[in-house]
Amino acid sequence: MPNYLTIKEPFAFEQEIKKSKFIAHLAPTNSEQEAKEFIEKIKLQEKNATHNCSAYVVLENIEIERMSDDGEPSGTAGAPILNVIQQNNLKNISVVVTRYFGGIKLGAGGLIRAYSSSTSKAIDEIPIFENRIQQGFNLNIPYSLFDKFENFSKKENINLLNKAFSENVNLDIFLDLENCDEIIANINNEFQGKIDILKTNTEELLVPIKK
Repeated sequence: MPNYLTIKEPFAFEQEIKKSKFIAHLAPTNSEQEAKEFIEKIKLQEKNATHNCSAYVVLENIEIERMSDDGEPSGTAGAPILNVIQQNNLKNISVVVTRYFGGIKLGAGGLIRAYSSSTSKAIDEIPIFENRIQQGFNLNIPYSLFDKFENFSKKENINLLNKAFSENVNLDIFLDLENCDEIIANINNEFQGKIDILKTNTEELLVPIKK
């Protein structure tokens, strides 16, 4: 599966537009079943709301996209929510935007803007992660080289995991598949082969990205 952007934690954002309250509920969902369960959970949680409109994008064997206007005029709620998800290139995410009607009609254009902005502002507030398939390596580093290796890892933006201090420093690193061979070659060159490196397992990891 190729790398993709997603979120890691549930989040909610609330705003008021012309006396209507809009609450955007976001959650990471890794299947269509999880997406449906999250939507039903919010509908139960917000059962007194006027509308609970939703959209999700999940990756299973294929990319699945669904949306619901939940009683709002066709195309004014689910589609704007889905469009914002797509514009941010997010996958494995579900969004439910709850509306409590405040007595002032917004019109089709106003509804589209309200559901879009509620979703967009929520996404702006939450950390975004990239799901990457990375290759793991176990490193055994002499103490005399560890400070230099720490500086090297910061320069290369490598996270040092599971550090254990005994005769040497033992730790794990994970590198993107497309450049792991190059980085391992750089380590061997920089440290003249004095660091023992063992290839371990590949994992899908969520890596924070800068917005």
